[in-house]
Order: sequence, then C-alpha cells, then structure tokens
Amino acid sequence: MIIYKSMARTKRLSDETVLEAVMPVIFGKGPREFTLGEAGRAAGLSAGTLLQRFGSKQGLVIAALELANRRNFAALDRLPEATGAEAIIRIFVDRTPGPEHEHLVSDQLLWLRESMADVAVNAVSRDYFVQFRKALADRMPVMAIPADQAVLLVDALWHGSMIQWGIGRDGHLRAYVERNLRRWFALAGASPPSGGAG
Repeated sequence: MIIYKSMARTKRLSDETVLEAVMPVIFGKGPREFTLGEAGRAAGLSAGTLLQRFGSKQGLVIAALELANRRNFAALDRLPEATGAEAIIRIFVDRTPGPEHEHLVSDQLLWLRESMADVAVNAVSRDYFVQFRKALADRMPVMAIPADQAVLLVDALWHGSMIQWGIGRDGHLRAYVERNLRRWFALAGASPPSGGAG
C-alpha cells in the first residue's frame, strides 16, 4: 500500500491500483522504453515513490507482469471446454488483436526481446505460457504427434503469422491468422469444419 499526501488529503493506493495505472504505459511503450516519470504521472505518483515501492524500474516491470499473469491465469479457467481444431482456432483468433488494436502487434516484439534478454522477465512470461499450452493440449484433436508437441507448432504458427502479417499487411490480422491456422490443421490431417476466413 502506498500512502502519499496531497495538499488536501492523504491518499492510499494499493499495489494493484498503482500497477493498473502504470501497465498501459509499460506495455504500450515497452519494458525498456518507458520512463519512471511517465509511469509515475499515469499513477499520480512521483518516480521516487515508485522506486521506494517497487525497488527499481525492473521491479516495477516484474510486478506488472506478475499482475498480468494472475489475470491471464484466471482467463485460462474461463476458456471454453470444447475440444478439437475448431476450438483451438477460436482460442487463438480470440487472442489476436482486432482491427482497432492491430497497430499494437509490434509492441509484442519489444517484450519478446526482453524475454530473451532478461532471465527474470523470461521466468514470469514462461510461467503463463506453460499453463496456456497445457490448457491447449487438453483441447487438441487427436493427431499424429503428441498434443503437447502439436501445441508448440500451433503457437509458433500463431506468433509467426502475426509477424508475417506485420510485414505484408494482407487484410485484417484476425482473418490472416485464422486462415493460416485452418490451413495448418488441414495439412496436419485434423481439418476443422469449413467456414471462417478460409
């Protein structure tokens, strides 16, 4: 809990409230690109207060990632229980930014860079992806390879499709991703029902 005084009154902000305020800055600008001053302004606090609370800029980033993970874990519990190729496609398409947020795809590359370079960020990110892939493996159709291996390939296709779309800008991102996923399942012999962006 952070306590700070304004001219008129003392305000109390929980860690979660502070993180909710700064997360758009951190996730929007990237883990290295944002400044503590920007984050502080978003939360109505000084950069020094953020440092006192979270220890360092890195500590603030990790705390924001951990809060995002808690929310993502809760979202995993709400995934539809349907199984099969169509269910997997829907999950990935739903995770793909829609037309109003397509421009944010490039921001994810900043986090990929950070996850590769920073052991602490990687550990927090990996925690979520391990659970996410397990949830998907439980929903995969029967295929020629084990479900956990198939999930890695589908996840790689999803990430790769977003990068390819960013270079070629072929239509809308969600339609592009869905088309590629349908083609992959058809190629793998687990073709979903026809439809969608085929």
